[in-house]
Amino acid sequence: MFRKANLVLLIALSFVFTYCSNSKKASSEEQAAEKKAELEQFVEEQFEYPLPTSFEVTKMLQDANATYSADITNDAGAVEKYVTEWQKAMNLGVYGADLSFASTFDKKQESMEFLDASRKLIEELNITTAFNQSLADRIEDNIENKDSLILIITESFQTTYNYLNQNGDEKTSLLVVAGSVIEGLHITSELIKASDYNPELMKVLAAQKDQVNDLTDMMGKFEKDENVNRVLPFLRYVKLFYEQLGDAEISKGQFEDVASSITEMRQQIVG
Repeated sequence: MFRKANLVLLIALSFVFTYCSNSKKASSEEQAAEKKAELEQFVEEQFEYPLPTSFEVTKMLQDANATYSADITNDAGAVEKYVTEWQKAMNLGVYGADLSFASTFDKKQESMEFLDASRKLIEELNITTAFNQSLADRIEDNIENKDSLILIITESFQTTYNYLNQNGDEKTSLLVVAGSVIEGLHITSELIKASDYNPELMKVLAAQKDQVNDLTDMMGKFEKDENVNRVLPFLRYVKLFYEQLGDAEISKGQFEDVASSITEMRQQIVG
């Protein structure tokens, strides 16, 4: 995905060059608007969100009859202690997953708290397009409509991911994605413990295999970065767990082994 960046830039520039040349001949504002829209759509498609969103995990948890627990999410008030760029990026992903969890289970107050924490981190990361007044108004207008709220929130985080990539900050965008995936693993494993190893929740953990595999491979491209390496060794262990598991169901012993790595990995992020 990241190797596409230069090719995308060249193609995008060719769109711009073509547009500039043609604009001398065509005075129609409508044609100019169409060209601009085509370019924006093209670039966005190149940076499509690379993994299933955290809403897909929390929806599986809901379908498995899990119950919401505020104790296993990251405290929204903790946002103040994240001062480095990697902390802000990864905890933006964490709060995104917590926001998905709260919204899926129709927890309005918690959703707004996680949204505020996310907005603070996005502002401090200088991501200028994701949380604006228009988005805030849409969320407020749809706070009683869970399905609409989920769509709006998903769109906002995909916009964040696209913004980072289009501005040449692939590593930061990857850290955001990593925080979201790891928080999904954490939420699932904590619900499994609370449910006395419910086999349906074990299946939800098993279903996150492809996410972990893809994320591990993507982060491996930045393995020399010290911040990526805060979680990459743990991710590789979880990936190995899935490889050894194959298509078999997760046993209690296997779960307890991998759950400890998930807990340590998540602790590296939230502090």
